[in-house]
Amino acid sequence: MENLENGVPPIQLCLHMRDFQAGKSITSNIIDEGIMGSRKIIVVVSQHFIDSAWCRFEFELAQSRFMMERNANIIIIILEDVEERKTKKVFGLHKHLKKNTYLKWSRDHLSKK
Repeated sequence: MENLENGVPPIQLCLHMRDFQAGKSITSNIIDEGIMGSRKIIVVVSQHFIDSAWCRFEFELAQSRFMMERNANIIIIILEDVEERKTKKVFGLHKHLKKNTYLKWSRDHLSKK
């Protein structure tokens, strides 16, 4: 987080522990502060992402915005290898990975796929 927010150019992240409004529903915060309040959406795919209902929900909302605006605003970073059959568990992820360029993280470098 620090590298992105303090980098050149700096990237302002939406972080739930800092940016979500207290007392507002989680769903409303995700939609208003996260998805609609962002120019780009970074999706970090990991086993945790696949297993998290909230992460899957956020990705589905990001896809909906992508479809409505026809704007390439989703940046996917594959943090760790996840079985292909598990990517199919997340609605639209497998298809998105097949049709769009994404980044694959490794300890040595970041590569485009």
